[in-house]
Amino acid sequence: MSLFTVDSGTVLFEQNQDGTYFYIIKEGEISVHINKVKIKTMKAGQSFGELALLHSAPRSATIISESNLKVWCMERRNFRKIIDHINNLNHVEIKKYLASVPFLSTFYNNQNL
Repeated sequence: MSLFTVDSGTVLFEQNQDGTYFYIIKEGEISVHINKVKIKTMKAGQSFGELALLHSAPRSATIISESNLKVWCMERRNFRKIIDHINNLNHVEIKKYLASVPFLSTFYNNQNL
C-alpha cells in the first residue's frame, strides 16, 4: 500500500469511472455522493473503493475529500491477489471441515473438491 496526501475539495474518483484503487482513510474525512447527492461522510479507519474492484464494475459513487486527507491506497492487482489468497484459505478450511463430518465423509471422498 502507498500513503497519499490529498488536499481538501479534491475528487478522488467519480461515479461510473473504472476502479483502480482500494482506499483506507488514515486522517481526514471524505464525502460520498451518489447522483450528485451527498449521502454520507467517512473518516479515519474507514475504507472504500472495494466494490468496483471486487465486481469489476464502475464506481458506484463520487468521493470528495472534505478536509486535508491521508489515505492508504492499494492497486487493483494487489487487492485481487489478497482477496484470492483469502478465498483459497477459506476453501481449504471448508474442505477440512467437510472431511471431518462423518455423515459427509463418503460423499467427500468421492468428490473432487
